[in-house]
Amino acid sequence: MAVDSKTLDDISEKIASGIKMLGGVKMGAEAQIQNIVEGALAHFDVVTHERMEVQEAMLKKAREDLQKMEERIAKLEAQLKG
Repeated sequence: MAVDSKTLDDISEKIASGIKMLGGVKMGAEAQIQNIVEGALAHFDVVTHERMEVQEAMLKKAREDLQKMEERIAKLEAQLKG
């Protein structure tokens, strides 16, 4: 039984169409899952990665400032004793 090129073209179009549809379903499912996870996390006290980085930077600056103040206080105390 010979298969003509039109039949093969129709089959390949249907397969390509099915693959595209599956891709769309996958994207939709991913979006729904992300919404579900974000909704669940909203009930917990969690911090985003970006916000954590900001907090870490602020803490680093505060530590540096504290170190400078401690050094300055030590110098002032040394001057008072001297």
